[in-house]
Amino acid sequence: MAFTTSKSLLVRVRNGDEISWNEFYASYKPLILLCGYDCHLSTDENEELVQKVMCEIFRKDILGKYDIDNVPDDIVFQHDPEKGRFRHYLRKIIRNQALKIVTKRKEHLSLDDDSGISENLSSPDQWKAVWDEEWRKHVLNEALTELKCRIQSETYVSFEMYAIQNRPVQEVAEFLNVSVSAVYTAKSRCISELKKIIEELEDR
Repeated sequence: MAFTTSKSLLVRVRNGDEISWNEFYASYKPLILLCGYDCHLSTDENEELVQKVMCEIFRKDILGKYDIDNVPDDIVFQHDPEKGRFRHYLRKIIRNQALKIVTKRKEHLSLDDDSGISENLSSPDQWKAVWDEEWRKHVLNEALTELKCRIQSETYVSFEMYAIQNRPVQEVAEFLNVSVSAVYTAKSRCISELKKIIEELEDR
């Protein structure tokens, strides 16, 4: 997803800026789906998880008013700092909603009975580990998108082919018609810039 402003979505969310529904939804739906799969939800349950999490986050403006997949462009989200760090706020909502879905599937279970519930959900520590890994991937994906906006396209392509796709340096150099040293330089520059971007994005 392309950035719509000079500040990334994560930074704007953390700062309490107004974020359009469509931008937020497009960015965070994949993260929610990954968390659901990590908790062994079925495909249908995972889609339900996205709906429930998004409704919980946007309860005031969304729930009962709009089709959650077709919300008007002027509907926005603004994180309330009193709810704590957005990263932790979202983690809690996803786990709570996933537990409700599993409990509905196993109606004889209660939230205090972990039998039949995946370890990733039943153990708070395990859930935190799962969440931290998926959040790291989410931040990295957004950082790579931002990196594309900050550097020349040829430099990024060189970095992507060599550092991400693990293609031989000679192959990359010949493909881009540059020297091998230029490929190494592109990788070094991109990694340095990527670290800066991740520091900007991370919710500390």
